[in-house]
Amino acid sequence: MRERSAEVMHQLLRSILRALGGYPGIFVVSVVGNFIPFIPIPYLAAVYFYSMRMPDANPILVGLVSGVGGAIGKMASYLTGRGARAFLSKETAERYERIGKLLSNYGALAAFLISATPSPDDVIVMPLGLMKYDALKVFAGLVAGKVVISTATALAGCAVAHVSRYELLLEAVLSVVLFALVIVLLVYLDWEKILVDLATKGVRGFVAELRRNGLSPYIYRRKLPKLLRGER
Repeated sequence: MRERSAEVMHQLLRSILRALGGYPGIFVVSVVGNFIPFIPIPYLAAVYFYSMRMPDANPILVGLVSGVGGAIGKMASYLTGRGARAFLSKETAERYERIGKLLSNYGALAAFLISATPSPDDVIVMPLGLMKYDALKVFAGLVAGKVVISTATALAGCAVAHVSRYELLLEAVLSVVLFALVIVLLVYLDWEKILVDLATKGVRGFVAELRRNGLSPYIYRRKLPKLLRGER
């Protein structure tokens, strides 16, 4: 059911982009792509392919437009969190409350960091809503993070177009490689744990932890192929 909903939304995004075109289309696609909590909608794919296929696209402007639109859409998750207590199970509500309390001093930073990654940011944004963290600070963090990832995505699209010189096969190969890297980061890294550790240990403590143990504490080891886990 969830996969079907994501596919329907994907088709809707494509239709919006075709109908509106240009920057208005990117803005609306980014709002819609972030509007529904916990349903992954690939609005960044629209940003990427638009920047790659449109020679006159300005990647910085694309990133700004997409980032603001994405942040506006994502505030729906924040508002859902504010009113969700009555609809969440006791266990889920307590879990979100724990995350919210851990992030209470770093809410805007957490919103920025989680939204600047390809990870599902609802796991941070909804707890901030649940604890009624300052909405303006959350929005500012979301805008900054979404602008970063959207601009990086647009620049990647422009770079692929430049390297491939608009040769379709080479564009396809480079795009597959980039998306594979993103999927690896999204699937195998525990972004929720990363954000919680940042909130509890601070940036210096988190960096010290990385120096001691690397990324191993933040990897879903059960999801890794046996060869990468050192098994046969």
